[in-house]
Amino acid sequence: MRILVTVPLVDPDVGPQAMKMLSEVGEVDVRPMTTDQLREAIRDYDAVIVSVWHRVTRDIIDSGRNLKVIGTASVGTDHIDVEYAESRGIKVVSAAGASTYSVAEFTFGLLLMMVKRIPENMGRVRNGEWGSLLTPGTELFGKTFGIIGLGRIGAYVASIANAFRMRVLAYDPFVDRERFIEANAVKVENLDELLRQSDFITIHTSLTKESKGLIGKREIGLMKDGVYIINTARGEVIDENAVLEGLRSGKIAGYAADVLTGEPPTEESSPLLRAFKRGEIANLFITSHIAGVTRESVKRYTLYVARGVRDALMAFRR
Repeated sequence: MRILVTVPLVDPDVGPQAMKMLSEVGEVDVRPMTTDQLREAIRDYDAVIVSVWHRVTRDIIDSGRNLKVIGTASVGTDHIDVEYAESRGIKVVSAAGASTYSVAEFTFGLLLMMVKRIPENMGRVRNGEWGSLLTPGTELFGKTFGIIGLGRIGAYVASIANAFRMRVLAYDPFVDRERFIEANAVKVENLDELLRQSDFITIHTSLTKESKGLIGKREIGLMKDGVYIINTARGEVIDENAVLEGLRSGKIAGYAADVLTGEPPTEESSPLLRAFKRGEIANLFITSHIAGVTRESVKRYTLYVARGVRDALMAFRR
């Protein structure tokens, strides 16, 4: 079998191990490329490993005449037409679990940056000001923390929130009650209930047809005045124009996002990016989809996807 790897597996610690795993089931070609180049290159391969930046659409899948497995060196699979691939008998595997700790830690990094007003205070010091009352922050202790999506990341976020002695609510209709008990999170039966009660809201749901536009103008209207929101999931889960309106009105005290609509985003695809680049809103914070990328998580991405592709190809041999 032939395996095309479009992302370099160059980590000196685990790269050789990942390559060895893949070579157990076939001939491996490592060729970094764009999505357009992938459309042509995929034709004669049995498996391909892509990144989150590759859009593996129906036409690309159809180009893979021998394709049996698509692996992605990411947790999410919304950049792949999974439903169509599976209808063709093609197995899709991800590096699920690779970034759990990285994203959860980053979520609290964004939250603390916002509520403690750290960037604002640093700017004041840079401008020659000094004083402890310049930028008074907000405590997390005793506040209500709402988690949308209680998968691996959401559950670990809950454990961190518990360490801050916060009251943790969670909404996720797709996990059983045991997960809520393990995470020490109060299960809410509907999203509206979580939105009404939470002082801080963090989003950890995957992007699906159901979750696209999950947080819009109506949902923001249900939230407490002065709510803080963190999004390290996917940009399309929220309505960016509704968030901007909430920030401008003061309904939203702060919005921090590691993800935007239409990544890689442009000022046309993402109203939030446009406002951020123009410095229109002080309490808007944006980073470039880095929450899941740490030295440790990159090793896990490499190993998890290599193992998944190897095991899937071995199943096809049986």
